[in-house]
Amino acid sequence: MHKRRIFAVMLGAALLLAACGSSPATAIPSPTPPPPTPTPNPHLSDPASVDVVYTALQKAGLQITANSADAGSGGMVKRLHLVYAAWPLVLTEYTSAKTLLAGSGFNPKAKPILGNPPYALVGLNILIEYGSSTQNGPPAAPGPQFVTAFEQLVRVVNPLIGPLQQRSVTPVALPTPTPGPSVSPKPAPSSSPGKPKTTPKPKPKPTKKPKP
Repeated sequence: MHKRRIFAVMLGAALLLAACGSSPATAIPSPTPPPPTPTPNPHLSDPASVDVVYTALQKAGLQITANSADAGSGGMVKRLHLVYAAWPLVLTEYTSAKTLLAGSGFNPKAKPILGNPPYALVGLNILIEYGSSTQNGPPAAPGPQFVTAFEQLVRVVNPLIGPLQQRSVTPVALPTPTPGPSVSPKPAPSSSPGKPKTTPKPKPKPTKKPKP
């Protein structure tokens, strides 16, 4: 009996020591997620580099082969002669968008004539011409494969040099320019309250005395 009491006392002391020695579990804080990185705006400014546009077309996976390049003079800075989907593709850089319109004769409201390629595209100071410009007459309507190829080109260059203008035999749908934030008109400043206007009291008319 005496041994049982001693064993019970020792067991209780051991449990008490174990309880005192154990420390509460420390909660591990969850890592704070990093702030979202803003997406850089790919749009170029005027004047844009034709080399940047060419590099973007290559990165997009378009089937483009380089032929030659011409050094510019005057308002024309550089011209790249390429082949895209078995058709000639010419990229020309001008000193500015204003110089491009003055020097190239590009008119989006006119149809291509003899000596023009089936497709011409303008954004900022970059002129893009697609298709052959050596025909016996005005360029004919291109086949569906070339229409698709031109649409793919438009989707690549629009974020870089849009809004775009085109002069085409069979125009393709161009991306709609994103409108800027609308500015709400400012409310007209309210005039400060002045002193209330007092209405002058009418003067009483003199009453005529009755005649005797």
